[in-house]
Amino acid sequence: MTHVRSETVELSLNQATTRPYPLTETAEAAMQAGIRHIGLWIEPVEEIGIARTRRLLADTGLSVSSVCRAGFLADKEGADLRAALEGVKRALELSREVGSPMLTLIAGGLPAHDRSIQHAEVRLRAAIEEVEPYARDAGVRLALEPLHPLFVGTRSIVTTIAQALQVTADFPADTVGLLIDAYATSWDSRFHDDVLAAGPRIAGYQVSDFALPLPVPENMNGRLFPGDGEIDLAALTASIRHAGYSGPIEVEIFNEDIWKLPLETIIKRTVSSFNRYVGEPLNESERQPA
Repeated sequence: MTHVRSETVELSLNQATTRPYPLTETAEAAMQAGIRHIGLWIEPVEEIGIARTRRLLADTGLSVSSVCRAGFLADKEGADLRAALEGVKRALELSREVGSPMLTLIAGGLPAHDRSIQHAEVRLRAAIEEVEPYARDAGVRLALEPLHPLFVGTRSIVTTIAQALQVTADFPADTVGLLIDAYATSWDSRFHDDVLAAGPRIAGYQVSDFALPLPVPENMNGRLFPGDGEIDLAALTASIRHAGYSGPIEVEIFNEDIWKLPLETIIKRTVSSFNRYVGEPLNESERQPA
């Protein structure tokens, strides 16, 4: 055997990376840069409408790798929970309409009156159980995304791949999967083992980089272009591929300084950094004899 796979690694541009710019401009610039995939966010799609989004995708030849994001369920009860569940259902329908194979699902944080992660997991499972049939009917995979422990109180009680696997274990893998974000999970010493355990449950994979110190008060906006920080993206991505994931890899960056750059500059740097620190090392390693 001379190589592991014949497929090359493909970049998808997540809209967060170009957040200040309209979807229409981002899609056109992505096409001009030779990008074939895009990760959409709900709000920009709603802004221009689903029909126009579909025409834009057809005109630019972009396929949708994901829709971000819905959920925030674990900290809600009663009417607030019902509203959040309805939001997930609407997001699943939007994802179906734009041709996305998956919808990013964010768990939600801890309510002030109950700081138990175990209790929150029970609520989250019950919520997923309610919306899973809608995902099946829509043909869209719910992709639970573990977030960094920094955000356990406010955004996600799910902070590791292993925990995400536990939460989703009782659901069909073809309707409830995992979105693995290198920025959010690279700190975990069990990353490689847990990725292999996740196997066919991996619905998507995102990359960016980071370096200390993180910005305050919004730590989330400390993401960098691949290669500008401390994450060994080539090694993480090799594990993702070894586990069987061969879909597009999204670059998702939140960074106020990057958002101030011209759109063409952001996309050019996204492509070059992805190729240098993700695509080329991985493609080279997969061409090596086993």
